[in-house]
Amino acid sequence: MRILTNLPLECFDERAAFVDVQWLSFGPPGRMLVDGVLFPFDVVFDPSTGSWDELAAALPRDFAPDLVLLWWPDQEPLPAGMEHCPVPVVGVISDYNLSLPYVAGLWPFFDVLLCDRAGQDLFRRLSFADVRYWCQYAHKRPFHRQWADAGPRDIDVGFAGNQNPTVQRERAPWLDRVRALTTRGVRAVVQSGVHGEAYGRFLNRCRIGWNRSIRGEMNLRGFEVPACGALLLMERENLEIAEFFTPGEECVLYGAEDFEAITHELLADRLRCERIARAGHRRVQDHRLGKRFGQLLALLAQQGPGRPRSTEAERVLSRAIAMLPTWADGKTIAAAAIAAHDLAPDDPRTLNLLGLATLRWRGNEGGEAAWRLWHRALAAAPHYVPAAANLAALAAATTDTRLQREARAELQRRASTSDWIDLDGPVLPFGYHPRAIDRSLALQTAVRTGDPAAFALELVR
Repeated sequence: MRILTNLPLECFDERAAFVDVQWLSFGPPGRMLVDGVLFPFDVVFDPSTGSWDELAAALPRDFAPDLVLLWWPDQEPLPAGMEHCPVPVVGVISDYNLSLPYVAGLWPFFDVLLCDRAGQDLFRRLSFADVRYWCQYAHKRPFHRQWADAGPRDIDVGFAGNQNPTVQRERAPWLDRVRALTTRGVRAVVQSGVHGEAYGRFLNRCRIGWNRSIRGEMNLRGFEVPACGALLLMERENLEIAEFFTPGEECVLYGAEDFEAITHELLADRLRCERIARAGHRRVQDHRLGKRFGQLLALLAQQGPGRPRSTEAERVLSRAIAMLPTWADGKTIAAAAIAAHDLAPDDPRTLNLLGLATLRWRGNEGGEAAWRLWHRALAAAPHYVPAAANLAALAAATTDTRLQREARAELQRRASTSDWIDLDGPVLPFGYHPRAIDRSLALQTAVRTGDPAAFALELVR
């Protein structure tokens, strides 16, 4: 099987470990810095400005892919014109809880979308034709291993990772409980900003590696901890853990009512703790990405309905929207938004996008142009909400109270809609701002329940 992918898979595993798989990666130079190490792409190509036809022409003559595997479209722009790709296109989606408004419209691009267990029903409801479960994570073998010179395991319970309370809302109070173990005589350490070899060495000092996922998924840390020889302590309600490790034998599960008690039991029984850690370390070798690619290929061998039918206007619009939170520069995003607008100049969604792209490109200097574009969107559709939300956000940044009241009143009037099409479009603020995450979570709830009002109310709040 020959795979073309936008991720240099060496960051997870040696190329030789991918048995019966030949793969090439593509991307811009200097882009893929993973844990402080730059992993080069096989084919230098900028997907934010290039097309599928240009990418295909840049491939070595002796390499014709059987499959295109596109990781994380909320972080990595998609090449234009993917409809011309003659082989299956498979997408891998991860942090949709943070970026759903940007990726919800990408259904035209993928023959198959791979996601976690919790996301399967969500993306099916969003019109993705073929959604399948596959755990995309594994330990990164260059960093996550037992280091011979790491020294003794002098940390009882350790965690190193993102502590942003906006992004990790459910995890934050749990980290307080981990820290509080120190009052009971436990050597508990909670850190952030530790990556690569330093992170692997940190886990080598831990007897227990504490973990908690966001979406009930088997996350990166679920593989990193046992790969470094520590005991994996994972939340009991996790949807996927039992598919990879046997609870009680290769990992230990905890709940809200017994976390502290289980931790103390493990630390009091050193032999049991070490036995489970060793068993988990043995088992994680079966889950290295090179080995699990065989499972992926078996999964993808199942015939599906294929890429859904779509119009050029739908594809160009959704690709441009998905580019907003990526590393693509503002000028490139604006060009993509102009292309979408040219295909549907009277569509409020393209006008709304062009306003956002103008701000993404020109910053405050684009405010006046964005204001005019959003007013055009309001005039084009009497119930369209995202442009009204963006106008209200722009007005809130001024000192004109009358303007603020008028924009707010218009938003509230429109937000009474119960039609999905009236809510279709991204809104300010960009990125992982708390309000942006609130709206992503609200959209997820609305899609799962089939009630657009849950999202409309969040746009007004």
